[in-house]
Amino acid sequence: MLCAPLMKALSSRELSVKAFLDDAVERYHRPEFLVTDPLQVAHRYGAPEDQEVVGLLAAAFASGNIRAILSVLEKILAVLGEHPAEWLRRRRPEEVRGAFPGIYHRWVRESDLEVLLALIGETLRRHGTLGALWRSLDDPRCATTWPTLARFVDAILEMPIEPLARRGRELRRADGSVSPLASVESVLLTSPERGSACKRMNLFLRWMVRPADGIDLGLWGSFVSPARLLMPVDVHVMRQSQLLGLTRRKQPDQRAVMEITAKLRRFCPEDPCRYDFALVRVGIERKAKGHRGEG
Repeated sequence: MLCAPLMKALSSRELSVKAFLDDAVERYHRPEFLVTDPLQVAHRYGAPEDQEVVGLLAAAFASGNIRAILSVLEKILAVLGEHPAEWLRRRRPEEVRGAFPGIYHRWVRESDLEVLLALIGETLRRHGTLGALWRSLDDPRCATTWPTLARFVDAILEMPIEPLARRGRELRRADGSVSPLASVESVLLTSPERGSACKRMNLFLRWMVRPADGIDLGLWGSFVSPARLLMPVDVHVMRQSQLLGLTRRKQPDQRAVMEITAKLRRFCPEDPCRYDFALVRVGIERKAKGHRGEG
């Protein structure tokens, strides 16, 4: 609930948008809608360290069709077993190789998955938990989580995982020219320093930081304020944000993330990402109605 001075500072248009968003939260920010979200897999685990690991994997693969996302996560988790963090912590990089035969997702191959999991495993051996790594890198005085996110991702990607080799990628053009592409693990674990809008990593942080409310997990809320979070801007959030006047940007880039988050902070300074889950559901519903010719 906004305090009176903030409410008075909002224009009539902003009050209308806020009312729409608050209604969307009331309708959609409910556990029954987790069936359309990869976060559902993290709720199966009771130990915070397992929820962190599964949450990071769910966010990393949160691209494309939800059925395909859940399919690859189910295959990975079937191997990791009841205690994914312990499974990864106990296995050296060479022991991860060959443990996930035939598992792939879009541009992610089996060898890329092995690298990602080996990086997480080495992180757990060195720092204990993902939350402990974040806490060691964070400055709570920073206005947003982006500076720490860049350090967090770099720390994971820099973990030594020999003898596993990271797959090099390149773009070959029709004219014969070749350009190197980012490694798959750096695409899965995005960083603001590389120009990414960090949809998947901002999603992971929302899950970890926002209060445990049946949707988000609240694991890091004691040392990271939800007020510092930035919106995970996917196609649904971007489209709804354009329709609501939260941004004039045409692409879901870093400036769009900052604009959308800044507008939402006017409605809820202490927790701007409270609207994220509901906005995605609004987008999904409108898209479905459009496919049926209803809108």
